[in-house]
Amino acid sequence: MINEIFLAIIQAATEFLPVSSSGHLAFFGNLISEPNLFFITILHFASLLAVLIFTRKELCELVIFKKDSRKMWIYLIIATIPAVIVGLLFKTAVQTALSNYLFLGAAFIFTGLILLLTKFFKGKGKINLKSSLLIGLFQALALFPGVSRSGMTISAGMFSGVERKKATKFSFLLLIPLVLGAMVLEIGKFYFSWSLLISFLVCFVLSLFFLNLLYTIISKGYFWGFGIYCFLMGILSWIIYFFGII
Repeated sequence: MINEIFLAIIQAATEFLPVSSSGHLAFFGNLISEPNLFFITILHFASLLAVLIFTRKELCELVIFKKDSRKMWIYLIIATIPAVIVGLLFKTAVQTALSNYLFLGAAFIFTGLILLLTKFFKGKGKINLKSSLLIGLFQALALFPGVSRSGMTISAGMFSGVERKKATKFSFLLLIPLVLGAMVLEIGKFYFSWSLLISFLVCFVLSLFFLNLLYTIISKGYFWGFGIYCFLMGILSWIIYFFGII
């Protein structure tokens, strides 16, 4: 149970901070045991519930279905489609990448590079058709472990001129269909255990905390700093791979 709770803490801390939750779960999961994709999906679902609470205002606006909310629905659908396509076509490749430290290292470093580039972008606009498509394409890359979903989507928003807080909220909303889709794909592997339940609850509570932490960091303009951490994780992953530590 200790291992599962540890992974739940890792998930909560890394789902919203732009350092790749799946990459960290794969990194530490391989050191502990063979990665369990269903367990990882359940932890993502716990983070999803935290998102539903954090974005309740935006979700209520979407339900009202006024003119602006209808546009937002379109943007969310457009941004979700690339990840759905990649998820269906490359599910096996994603599973294989979970235990490949060579790939993890490259993915972490790629994430770090993208995050560092955001230092030079200070958009002031809103989500539109062009930005939602770019965000969707970047999110599709984040299905692979080591590539941060929040890092990719928020960065893509900033690259396309979207104000960073708006890009962040949009990134949170995009998690909803992505995790629900993953749950559908993994539902056939469902099982129950007390360690699974406790890990779920731990992940949910901590996810709320880290959601607010990221929003504060975004507001202060330090988002790019996580790129340095991702570079370090990439180098560490390669050290493990090339020196045969596991």
